[in-house]
Amino acid sequence: MKIDTLIAGQGLAGSVLAWHLIGKGQRVLVVDRDEVNTSSKVAAGLVTPLAGARFNLPEGLETRLDYARSFYWKHEEAGGATFFHHRRIARLFQSEAERAAWNARLSNEGDRYARFHEALRIDGERFHAPHGGFEMKEGGWLDVPAFLEYTRQALLERAAYAIGQVKSSDIELEDHAIRWKNVTAGRVVFCEGWRGNQNRFFDWIPMNAALGDILDLEIPQLEDETRIVSRGGWLIPLGGGRFRAGSNYRHQFTSEAPDEAGRTEVLNKLGKITPVTPLVVAHRSAVRPIIRRSQVFMGVHPAHRRVAFFNGLGSKGVLNGPWYAAQLANHLLDGAPLPADADLANNHF
Repeated sequence: MKIDTLIAGQGLAGSVLAWHLIGKGQRVLVVDRDEVNTSSKVAAGLVTPLAGARFNLPEGLETRLDYARSFYWKHEEAGGATFFHHRRIARLFQSEAERAAWNARLSNEGDRYARFHEALRIDGERFHAPHGGFEMKEGGWLDVPAFLEYTRQALLERAAYAIGQVKSSDIELEDHAIRWKNVTAGRVVFCEGWRGNQNRFFDWIPMNAALGDILDLEIPQLEDETRIVSRGGWLIPLGGGRFRAGSNYRHQFTSEAPDEAGRTEVLNKLGKITPVTPLVVAHRSAVRPIIRRSQVFMGVHPAHRRVAFFNGLGSKGVLNGPWYAAQLANHLLDGAPLPADADLANNHF
């Protein structure tokens, strides 16, 4: 079998990269382990333009956000389905320090921030908002499992998907191609999530993986709430009194399976959002790929030009992933420069 690009992993990174390469006329093969619980399949898929306690608005965020919206819209049109759910976010301050940080942002950068906020209206009996907050515009969440399944089906129709594992030890390097089993490809791109450095080509990349827990809940008392509510943790309305809540970062873990400690941690976060007691109907966990300061890292191996890497999308993967995938596709096929902060060639660990 001869192809242009072999992609190892069909999480969010592998999926968005596959679409961009296909859009450039590439013949791809995506090989995935087809695991039930992966970080992409368990992820909430949140888009929160203003994140963290300091409400930083990174340079270029507007460009990446607009690109992501266009990308998901195009595939919703093609698939006849809804993947991205536009939702405002009721961002509740956790402290007076957060309120002060927000007011400072508005004083210094009010014009740029105007696109992303409005005054908050919140029911103080159903939500904890002693320090106030604001309503974040331009937010929402992607149904990542639905998007991944749509992508998988589209790849199957193109004979471009296989269940399996691309082990780096099985890759044979040649001058004009790489070989894996019966596949000859122009290149291989590893999109392996938290296992990204368990690989002979990229074992030098420092992964700081973290286990995260998400709970599916029933909270009929809040069924009329349509916004995502955030205060340390987050609560996503799914309709009909159903919600999803999370999340946490456990860097020390011995198992990927859900446990009582993870459940308790998420419920404690939820308790700071609302006094209403939820019914837990499901608990899932998965390991996130985190690379130094939660950065995206991508590019071509410094010694093997036919071996590439795309990883570290992290909690902002839904927002950032499509734009970064476009940059990587342009780099691999046309030699276009990569964003300096994400380029493997510019980062020395």
